[in-house]
Amino acid sequence: MARVYISSTVVDLKTERQAVTEWLVEANHQPVHSYRPNSETVRESCLDDIDGCDLYVLILGHRYGFQPEEDNAEKLSITHLEFRRAEQSGIPRIALLRTSIPDVGLSDLLDPKRLALVLAFDKEVRGKIRPAEFHDLEGLIRGLSTGVQSELDKLRKESDTARPVVAPDDPAVLRIVATLTDELERKNRLLDERAAESVTLRGRVSELEGQLQAAIARTLTAAAQPDAGEAAIAAADALETGDTRPAEALLSSQEHEEAAQIGTPGADDVRQRREAAALAREQGALALGHNVSAALEAFKRAAEYEPDDTWTQFLIGDLYVLLGDLGAAMRSFRRGTASAESRLRASAADSDAQRDLSVSQNKIGDVLVAQGDGPGALAAYRMGLAIVEALALGDPANPEWQRDLSVSQDKIGDVLVAQGDGPGALSAYRTGLAIDEALAMRDPANTLWQRDLSVSHDRIGDMLVAQGDRPGALAAYRTGLAIREALAARDPANTEWQRDLSVSQNKIGNVLVAQGDGPAALAAYRTALAIAEELAVRDPANTQWQRDLSVSHEKIGNVLVDQGDKPGALAAYRTALGIREALAVRDPANTLWQRDLSVSHEKIGDLLVAQDDRWAALTAYRTAFAIREALVARDTANTQWQRDLSVSYDKVGNVLVDQGDGAGALAAYRTALAIREALAIRDPANTQWQRDVAFSCARLGTLAHEQDEDLRRDYLLRGRGIITRLKHEDRLAPTEDWIEWYDARLAELPPSSA
Repeated sequence: MARVYISSTVVDLKTERQAVTEWLVEANHQPVHSYRPNSETVRESCLDDIDGCDLYVLILGHRYGFQPEEDNAEKLSITHLEFRRAEQSGIPRIALLRTSIPDVGLSDLLDPKRLALVLAFDKEVRGKIRPAEFHDLEGLIRGLSTGVQSELDKLRKESDTARPVVAPDDPAVLRIVATLTDELERKNRLLDERAAESVTLRGRVSELEGQLQAAIARTLTAAAQPDAGEAAIAAADALETGDTRPAEALLSSQEHEEAAQIGTPGADDVRQRREAAALAREQGALALGHNVSAALEAFKRAAEYEPDDTWTQFLIGDLYVLLGDLGAAMRSFRRGTASAESRLRASAADSDAQRDLSVSQNKIGDVLVAQGDGPGALAAYRMGLAIVEALALGDPANPEWQRDLSVSQDKIGDVLVAQGDGPGALSAYRTGLAIDEALAMRDPANTLWQRDLSVSHDRIGDMLVAQGDRPGALAAYRTGLAIREALAARDPANTEWQRDLSVSQNKIGNVLVAQGDGPAALAAYRTALAIAEELAVRDPANTQWQRDLSVSHEKIGNVLVDQGDKPGALAAYRTALGIREALAVRDPANTLWQRDLSVSHEKIGDLLVAQDDRWAALTAYRTAFAIREALVARDTANTQWQRDLSVSYDKVGNVLVDQGDGAGALAAYRTALAIREALAIRDPANTQWQRDVAFSCARLGTLAHEQDEDLRRDYLLRGRGIITRLKHEDRLAPTEDWIEWYDARLAELPPSSA
């Protein structure tokens, strides 16, 4: 609010004075009038009032006005004296000159002497400042609003220059940022919850850190002012301790002040919206470390102020992903896509808009994966890759675009894995690895690129496991672990790097289990569990950390089963199930959580079978089966879900055999085999799928119901042949060499009738 002095003659400009007064009041300014009664003389009263104002507004018509006699050697009118006093006091002046003459009788046009005074005053005004001319009240208000806003902007800039300012790169700001970005970066890394080793696009942390630095700098600047209020000082002190909430409250108050000006007379709406949006985003960056929902609301307000800001829409979508609302996330990402496309229509050569469009496609693909639409996700990822390939071709030295290429290759590889295209996935992953290695060599100190490299080694390891190359997989996982240990040693408080360590330990444990080294695997899993427990205690609402915790309990349960500790295993599985049920209730559409739930029911069913509680086991298996049927119905091309379904058919078949339902068991086993044969044909290099076929052959080869000895023998010989071939190709773990078992079962059958 500004104090604005209104100066004019009164007789001829009553309507104009009233219009100016009303506009100033509506714009939340305080009008101060000339000719205000006072115990001093009228002239001195008016001139003294000017000194206490922020702005001076002159409305000049065609009447010169009253000329005081005392101490007025030049015989100037009070209006003329006020104009000069404002200049002497250094108060910004706005002049509004009327060109129309509504009533000649109220003007000085018919008096040559007084007209000369009017013209001389007009000439002086035009010589000192640039006036705005008006013909009617609409023109008067237009000139007034423009002039007031312009002068207030100048005053604001001068005030900002004169007052202490803390820059975003000030050491004090960076010190506080360092204490806050741990949670910020962790949440950024967890935006893609469909894979334990998720990779997100570069820019999210840097984008938020820029807003975080701006928020801290703004707060410290407010506290550094000589007239700083208690709230600003308290907010700055709290930031030093890592508490952002007082600063959020301070910025919220400033945001509301800016928002209140939008749409008011004389307001620069574009500037007001931009500033209000910046304040809202800064609050979001501060809140993200402790309250995702509050951060989301702040960024949503920013989007209301600036609906076309692409990255604000991306941020909103990311936060919806964190909160498990994939539908809302998709809507936000599509709004971001529309914004980027609009910018490209305005300028097809806008590389920032092109990259933003590729980012939007990756984000949409991530949601489609989580929703079970693999083909749709692959199409989105490939569209994003095509865009970034064109960018990288134009500037091969741009590291950001190179990294985007790597990320796109990884995402495409992930979908190809799910669709059973192992060679295609491995090719995509190795392309991504080559890019990551080049970037890491370019700047070994860049922790983001080092982490990317560790993730690429993990992905390669996963594919080598699928192809039966366990020594190669173990080497890849250990290379990734070494990188992560170095990162964690650099910053032990970094929760994301701690989580990466737990992921590596789990992957190494998986290979050790397959190699028959149960004790070493259990040690690796327990190391991972300790990390997961510490993280989950730190933030119980974090869904990714809760899922990690469930995975660790499940893996430990697996080893305990192998070691004969069935009660311990059942306790571990039920702990995992409890966590997963809570997650699935939170978002029933999350396919990753649904699959996890099916796995838990299956694991518990296995133990119930071992405890001879077959009815309860069948219930558990059928619960898992129903979940998997629903998943496959969503995406029939998802090979992981197809394999899961085949496993469920196997498990149900086993219980039906024990219950004497041979016909039901035979139907279940044959359905499982059909699924597995289709998978094995799709990717003959996939060792697991080949073993699955051999396993189904073993089931059918030992089931006598409605099968003669020759048919059973054919199944057993086929299964033995698969295992023998895999063994010769060195694609089997020691625990998977079932040749002697097949030989024993074949020996139990009578000689062939052929």
